[in-house]
Amino acid sequence: MARKKQPPRLGTDDQGNYYVYYHANGRSQRKSLRTDNLLHAEARFAGWLEAHNKDQVVDADPKVSDCLDWWFEQWIEGSMLSEARYPAVINNLKHLFGRMRVSQITKLDSQEYAKLRRKGSIGTREAAESTIRRELQSLRACLNFMIKKVEPRERRITQDIVPYVELPNASPPRNRVLTGDELDRLYEHCHNLVQNGAGMKPTNRLAKIGRFVVLAMETAQRKSAILELKWQQVNLDRNMINFLPEGKLQTTKRRPPLPISKKLRPVLERAKAEAVNDYVCDNPADIHYQLKVVSDELNVPDLSAHVFRHTWATRAVEDGVDITKVAAFLGDSVKTVEKNYIHLSPGYLVDVVDR
Repeated sequence: MARKKQPPRLGTDDQGNYYVYYHANGRSQRKSLRTDNLLHAEARFAGWLEAHNKDQVVDADPKVSDCLDWWFEQWIEGSMLSEARYPAVINNLKHLFGRMRVSQITKLDSQEYAKLRRKGSIGTREAAESTIRRELQSLRACLNFMIKKVEPRERRITQDIVPYVELPNASPPRNRVLTGDELDRLYEHCHNLVQNGAGMKPTNRLAKIGRFVVLAMETAQRKSAILELKWQQVNLDRNMINFLPEGKLQTTKRRPPLPISKKLRPVLERAKAEAVNDYVCDNPADIHYQLKVVSDELNVPDLSAHVFRHTWATRAVEDGVDITKVAAFLGDSVKTVEKNYIHLSPGYLVDVVDR
């Protein structure tokens, strides 16, 4: 008669170091808990056991927190260009939905999530409608992943238990365009902005927000692409920046290689000489607060990362730059650029009125 397989247990080796002893793939296994302290070992064993059970048990109606974890591990991590922003999104979603099972989510829960995010009761600050919409779209994407792509296949859920996740209305287009005077003032202020401030040790090093603003004005790239930019992607010898990290796949939000402009070049040279790590902007943390400070100091209202991109595209099309080149620079499709900017082209419909 075959011996009954024993459940995972906590034990020690001859030196008193704690291990988890368990069975996998028909064999006895052990996993070090890296401690000889019983209290520490018990806490780590509990964490190991929770993860082990989650991987072993197939649930037809899993908890949303597990779905979000599998979605990140199998679909986002190591693949998505903007993976750095997903842990915060997932944490926010778990705050309300995490303990629910998929079938328990209702339309009212989506509305409650939006309400709590607007108030700042979930997350670090009050969220804009576009942010709330994007986060709930992530929940939709996660549930769709659970239907079609999660591995092993036994974990896949059926369409009939998946709820309708209601999204807030899309925000109106952000049409703010910086004037020539505002651009000049921003460059003058930021290209030599040193990293000093309340509670900071005085330094002559170029401030992170200064580097970000000049990069945003001169490259028109999305906020995440700039904040995640590393020095290995900047080739000063060839005068090029490749915004797509090595090993990452292009998505619909493309990150193109771009030449370094004359205004950007000295800023990058100085930042390279002062670099303290691999990131051009020191770290990928958000710059929302720093942008607000610059906005207030210079009296440049409604300043955001998107405004720099929209301003660059608007001025380029107004100056007669070919739509295909504008699209290539932005990393957008020609169709998207035509939809948003073609009416600004100098020759727009001229042949119709002057026929």
